[in-house]
Parts: sequence; structure tokens; C-alpha cells
Amino acid sequence: MKSLLFIVIVALGCCGSQLIAQDDPGNVKFGQVSEEDLKLTVAPGDSTADAYVLYDLMDMRIEYTYEGRPGLRESVHRRVKLLRESSFDRAEVQVIYSRQHEKLMETSAMVHLPNGEKIKLRNSDFIRERYDDERDIFKFTFPGLTPGAIIEYEYQKTDEFITVPSRYYFQESVPVRWTEYRALIPAYFNYISLGNGGNFHINKTDRLTRHYGSEQIAHTSIQWAYRDLPAFKHQPYVNNFTDYIPQVRLQLQSVRYPNQATVNVFSTWGETTKDIHTWPSFGLAYRNRGNYGKAWKELQAQVNQQATDAEKVEFLYNYVAGRIEWDGYFSWTSEHTPNQVFDAAKGSSGEKAMLLLALLREAGFNAQPVLVPLRDTGSPLELYPLMTQFRHLMVVVQLDGKEVLLDPNDVSRPPGLPRVVALNHRAFVADPENPHWMDVDVPSASQAVIAEVVLAEDGLAEVSIQSRLNSYFAFDGRTKIKEKKEDLEMPLVDDILGAFPEAELVSYKVKEEETLSGPLSVDYQLKVPMGQPLDDYLYVQPILCPMLDKGMADVEERLYPVDFSYPWQRRYITNIKLPEGYAIEELPESIRLISEDGSLVATFAVEKKDEQTISLNFTVNVKRTVYAAAEYPTVRDMFRRIIDLQQSTLVLKRT
Repeated sequence: MKSLLFIVIVALGCCGSQLIAQDDPGNVKFGQVSEEDLKLTVAPGDSTADAYVLYDLMDMRIEYTYEGRPGLRESVHRRVKLLRESSFDRAEVQVIYSRQHEKLMETSAMVHLPNGEKIKLRNSDFIRERYDDERDIFKFTFPGLTPGAIIEYEYQKTDEFITVPSRYYFQESVPVRWTEYRALIPAYFNYISLGNGGNFHINKTDRLTRHYGSEQIAHTSIQWAYRDLPAFKHQPYVNNFTDYIPQVRLQLQSVRYPNQATVNVFSTWGETTKDIHTWPSFGLAYRNRGNYGKAWKELQAQVNQQATDAEKVEFLYNYVAGRIEWDGYFSWTSEHTPNQVFDAAKGSSGEKAMLLLALLREAGFNAQPVLVPLRDTGSPLELYPLMTQFRHLMVVVQLDGKEVLLDPNDVSRPPGLPRVVALNHRAFVADPENPHWMDVDVPSASQAVIAEVVLAEDGLAEVSIQSRLNSYFAFDGRTKIKEKKEDLEMPLVDDILGAFPEAELVSYKVKEEETLSGPLSVDYQLKVPMGQPLDDYLYVQPILCPMLDKGMADVEERLYPVDFSYPWQRRYITNIKLPEGYAIEELPESIRLISEDGSLVATFAVEKKDEQTISLNFTVNVKRTVYAAAEYPTVRDMFRRIIDLQQSTLVLKRT
């Protein structure tokens, strides 16, 4: 799938200036807040907002450091009005940074109370702690908050690496009065912009002469700013939400010093793949037998006992997924060798995948590493080898002539089903002989529910359900069963309770309770108030399990694509036995709906089987995972009709 980002190649070393608006608020001074802002009680144009960003600035500069090399300095100044108590969680600030190559300094923070009192945080209020093996966390909390208070802070962060400056987002979940990004870049360094800004209030690029070390050289000065941005709107079933927020995302493309040849920072995907295979944390980790030989020696006999290739792959997958604990961190490299991960029985997502990869290859399988940009971290960018976009590692193995993706984290999820957060549509196969991007395709998830309903004249129904779940629905079901604290949290039951809050679960039986993964079958006995008597009529709601979230169709316009993660099919079949003394008065019309491209199909069929039985079959099949925002008007109408169908009513009359 092509990237949804608007990619602009910006030769930042070139001259150019465009000024759209000149009402820059100027150099906002830390600690100086106006009376008008102190008295402000509501965000202009949005009375529902619990906070209002008054000012947010990031100033990025490439500087000549004392060590005689270029360095990155980012200065942040932020000021937020807390209008209600519900916004007080914004007063807890955290900055995560690399322990090895980044530094945080010159931090100040202050609370401005509505009565004009100021509370400045002391040095002891700022806490630095170890966050993980590579990063530290810097955090502080503003004290003495009341509704109407303004919190303000500033800090500087330096980085020895200038390749990827911090990403900057202009729009937020609350309204923003002024948000601005500035940059000052020596002409030696050429960056590309992968952002998606547009309609800036200030859009200004100038060529200036400034000091770089002991020299005066040309610099590119950038000023991009927005004012009066509304809060962004969340919508259901959205992936890579941040792609659609105005943002700055710079990446160093090349370096050219005077009288020297241009040095390209970007190589090709092929060159980059060969390079990372020389790393101890990547290629050498799974190709050097000394790094995984102990683990293989322990497992070799058990692998050889498996009768088929599929059984060997499944054994190794289940071993790594079930015996090696995930430490909660995502990575695409391995800080520890596979032997060390094996001994510790614990590792990151990349370390677990690296262990599995090494074992599969030693067992004779054609297996390759797959670098994964996770969902909600941005659409995959395939134009340049931007390694910072990857957060996770999987394995692709050739098995019986097919490619099978392995993401060894949970034995309840069988081979071929990566974790949902890894379903970002595309991933990079880092095979040094054939580096390429691949589609991350997974089988359709299916849910079938057969309900036998015996209806009483007061509307209460005795319901017997047979359910069958496959693929991700089965995995979700097994997860619910393992994590449930009460029986009402069983799969399907929570959906039924959402539609019928007074329903009662009588009993249930899990048929594949001892099976690690694969299809899941559960039988239920319930009592559900499916009907509402009124005079001589009984109004019955026959659909126990909804097919679609109502939020799918509650807006006229989608701002972002609809993304279902994976294709799915839900089928609901019910036979309803009428109470004695009642006959069918009115049945909904049977209908078949199909989208223009055939990717969305809904079938609703209801009929009278005999004088006392109604049969209903409702199926929804979604074959595509992504529908562009421009397609929403068409699919919205189908979504609405499907939602109407799942709320259908049968009308019975006393005879």
C-alpha cells in the first residue's frame, strides 16, 4: 500500500522565501503571561475543550559542537491553559531520551494561577530515572493546580546524531492558539521533509549568514506556524492517525563540505540491508552459529522428532512464543545473542524473533528477517531506507511453497497470524540476497453463531448458542477466556450484554479448552429479554450479536481512511420458536447488499419456517481492510443499512 503521507523533497540549502501571514506573536517570554490569558475561562470556538494550548514552539538548530562535529539542539517552549480538572493529567510531563547520545538541560517550569500567583518548580521537582536499557526518562508534575491555571515549561535537548530530528506535530487533541516550528540549518546539510503541512499561517524559508564554528556561512532558516487550530477529531477504525495531523518530519539526505564530494546519507535498500547484516545486533546474531549454537543443541533432538516440516516450524514457533517471555519492548534488533535470550527465557520482540530465525535456518528452512513499522506509528515509507520507521521484527519462512509470517509472542496466536499491531499493511524483508517490501496479508477472521431461541409471551427467551471462532476472532476469544475475572467477560457474552444489559448467562462450555491455538468453539445457555410485549403485540429484537460498531456510520464525512486491521466475516443464524398463542404479524424484508467493488457484502434473510418458527440468517463479509476517506460516502450508506438490519424488529400478534 502506498504511503498516505504527502512527501515533499526540500532542498534546504537553496534560497527561497514565502510569507503567507505576518502576525507572528513575537518572542514569547517565559514567565510572562497576560491578564487576558489568566482570565480566560473557555477556549475560543470550542466550549467543550478542557484545555487550550496557548503557545507551543520547537526550535531546531544544527550547531558546531565543542568536539568539532555537527550536533543537534532542539529547544521547546510550551504553555497550556487548564480549563477544567479533567485536564490536570496534562500537568504530568515526561520526556524520554537516549542515555548514550542525548542530553536534556536548561529546564524551567512554572504554574500561573488565575489570581496572578506564580509557582516555579525547584530543581528537586525534576526527576530523572532509568526508563529501559537504552533510554532515560525526565519527568515533573506541576503543583497547586486549580481550574484556569496555566502551566508553562521549556527545555533544551541535544543529540550527537543529526540524521533524524524530532518529529513535531502542530495539531493536538485540544484547540491550539499558536504552534510553531523553527529550524536553522548550515548549508552543508541537505534535509528532506516527509511532513504533511499545508495552509500554514506562516510559511517562511530564508537564506541567512550565521556562525558555524569559527566560520560565517550560509544557513537555511525555516519558520512554519499555524494559529487557531481546532482539536483533531477521533474516529473509529483508524490506523496511523498521526499521518493526518499537520507535522514536521525531517531526515538528513546528504552532506557536502566545501571542496569535497557529496556524501549521501541515504543509500539503497540493498546496501542498507548488507550493512545491517554486519551488525552484531542483527545479521551476525542469527548467522553466526556461535551466537545461537547452544540453543540449537538443546532443541535439535526435539525438532528432529517432528514428522513434517510444518510440525517442525510449529514446534519451534510454539517454543519461542510460549517458553521465552516477552519483556514488553518492541525492537527489530537483538541487544543480546539468541543464546543469551534462550538462557534468560526472556527478551524483546526483536530478540524473540531473532532466536526463532536462527533456529529455523539451522533446521534447514529458508527463513528471512522481516522489519516491521507498527500500526499507529506512521504509514510505511518505501522511497528511502529510513530505518527509524521500524519498531518490530518478524520472520517469514518458506513452507510447502508458501510464505508464512511468524510473530512469536503468544501460543494462542498460531503461525501465520502476526499480532494486530504489526498489521501495518507492508513490511520489509531484509534478505541480503533479495531485499524487498512485502504485503502483510493475513487470512480472514470468521465468527459463526447459531442461536436456538424459545420465546415466552413476556419476551424472555431461553437461548442456546453454538459459536465457532477462527483466526483473530479465535485468538481474541482465547485471550478473553485467559484474562476473564468473571463469566460475563466470556467471548460473545459481552457483545450480547451490550445489546441486552439484562441478559443472564446460565452456563457455557469451551470445546477446545486444552488446545493452544486454532479455531475456538463455545456453547452457551442464556436467558435474554429479546421481546417487549405491548397490548396484543410482542416486539422481538432477533439479533443478539451486532455486526458493526455504530460509530462506523455516525458521521457524514470521514477525515481518515477506515482500517479494519484484517478482513473478517460474521454470520448469525437463529431459529426462533414463537410462544403459544402468537402468530407472525410482520417480518423485515430480506435483502442482499454488495458494494461496487464486491469487497463488502451483507445478506439478511428472514422467513417463516412453519406456523411457530422464524428462521433468520444475517451475514456480513468485509474482504478489504482499508477504505479511503473519499470512498466513505459510498460505504457509509452500506454501513448504515447494516446497522439498521442488526436493529431489525419482528412483530408478533396474539391470536
